[in-house]
Amino acid sequence: MIIDKPIYDRQEEIINNGKRYRIHNNYLCLGGGFLNSSIRKDIQKSINVDYQFHIRRQHFQTGLVISGNAFTGNNNSQLHIGYGLRKETQKINLAFFIGITGVTGVQTISDSLGIKPLFYDGYGAYSSIQLIKKITYDMGFGVEFFGEISQVQNIIGAKMILFFSSSFRGNKRNFNPHVKSENKR
Repeated sequence: MIIDKPIYDRQEEIINNGKRYRIHNNYLCLGGGFLNSSIRKDIQKSINVDYQFHIRRQHFQTGLVISGNAFTGNNNSQLHIGYGLRKETQKINLAFFIGITGVTGVQTISDSLGIKPLFYDGYGAYSSIQLIKKITYDMGFGVEFFGEISQVQNIIGAKMILFFSSSFRGNKRNFNPHVKSENKR
């Protein structure tokens, strides 16, 4: 049995509290949190930025995570891109992404001559799960759990994130051509 999907309308909208919002939208997440690395003794603090975008019905994520002994410190940088699944309602946004990562950083090594830096870089796999509670349809906050497996290190962490969507299209008008519920044929 073949299930027909509705025709993709990139401009499809909904009405929420008298405002128009695009259903197929991109969003930005900013946040900070903590992570544990297999090559470090201490818990690391991290800041991040992620941009989630779509091509038709397919969702993608690209982002940067910088971590160190303090939120302003940087001993590890990670850039990632991945493919994902997303479920969005008027109150929540759930997303799962998996992809590839590039990592670079510095580790301090102690030996008989003292402390010296050991620079590294490598590639690996990355995954994340986002759980976001919306304040309005296009803004919210939540938590993201993430992990990385690379030739250099393994990382697992969590971060608090702010959610900003590009879905807002303006106030409701008398006629909204892209709102399917108002334009039944």
